[in-house]
Amino acid sequence: MLQRRPEVLARLVETSPNPGSAEAFDMPDELRAKLDASFEAWLDAAENPETGELEAWVHRLGEAARARGFETRKALAWLEHTGQGLLEAALEAVDEGVPGAEAGARRIVGAMNTAAAAFNRAFRTKAEEAAQRAMVLRAVTENAPDGIGIAKPDGTVIYANPAFCAMMGSEEASRGHFTDFVHPDEQSKLAHMAEASEHTGSWEGSLKYRRADGSSFNARLKAFRVKSEAGETIARCVLVRDATPEERAEEERRALEEEMQRAQAAALRELAAPLLPLAEGVLAMPLVGALDAARTPRIIEVMLAAITRTGAGHVIVDITGVPVVDAEVAASIVRAARAAELVGAEVVLTGVRGAVAKTLVDLDVDLGGMETWSTLRAGVAHAIGHERQKRQARRGAGSRR
Repeated sequence: MLQRRPEVLARLVETSPNPGSAEAFDMPDELRAKLDASFEAWLDAAENPETGELEAWVHRLGEAARARGFETRKALAWLEHTGQGLLEAALEAVDEGVPGAEAGARRIVGAMNTAAAAFNRAFRTKAEEAAQRAMVLRAVTENAPDGIGIAKPDGTVIYANPAFCAMMGSEEASRGHFTDFVHPDEQSKLAHMAEASEHTGSWEGSLKYRRADGSSFNARLKAFRVKSEAGETIARCVLVRDATPEERAEEERRALEEEMQRAQAAALRELAAPLLPLAEGVLAMPLVGALDAARTPRIIEVMLAAITRTGAGHVIVDITGVPVVDAEVAASIVRAARAAELVGAEVVLTGVRGAVAKTLVDLDVDLGGMETWSTLRAGVAHAIGHERQKRQARRGAGSRR
């Protein structure tokens, strides 16, 4: 067989099938050249199959085919064609009585069997692993809580997982076109989405969908394209998450926040005008913080209601906790005192420190004869004393009658 190598190689090159003539031999030129250049390895293996070179060569060839996206069955078909050519050449040599041709033919048959077995061993495990990965991925998509849709490059749906169908309210979601499920108001977004995913590979954002029953919902969406090594789009995919639970939670959060704000406002209103009963006929209203146009009406409202309800004769307004006493604050106190007088009570102003007294004098504020004291204790003593005198006077008048 060694003497016939050039002749056999020439014959194989001449009889090599046209790559375009049959699908089995439709392979890249680079891989074809690699196969043609490997005929020497075939001949070596045919004459000495025990070396194991053939199996190693088959494995390398298969890996090269897979790395180029070439189907293994086509590489195997080429190997079979090569071996067939070698076998035909060996049989002709046997017919011509070439010494050793019969043994060479047997070795070629053995080499062909070895090649097929090597391919099986090299790729059976990988095929099984690929099948298992496909099974796992299928299980993941089938059980995913988010919708997963896969379409052809033109948008025709070829797969939709159960979550996607449930969102759309129909099993028909696994067929049709991606645009069939988009709400009419959102159709204008689709062109932008397609352009963005074409240039950047993906698009993320919100999109409104329409269910089979006509209802609609907002979704968080990620759309992306799957491209081949040549850069051509081979599939369009979407990951869809129904935003309804998030929107409902946000509405509940806003409602709770508003309720809390209302409760806080109510509490602040109560704190804005606290009223404490100190003794019979005496109420105290300690004011803390700034007095403004919104707070003064509340102070007067609470004061008048308490005087009317309890029949108090004195209300002590303590301004120790008011940081700034200006003309507006003084006017507020005067308004409160006049309102109390109209319902028969006297307002006693306490917490009038030296600086406060100077401010009131500088502003020429007329307190209308209101009793003022520097400390709350002095004001309380004054109010309680006056109330006691009023009660004694009433008892004395009653006894004389």
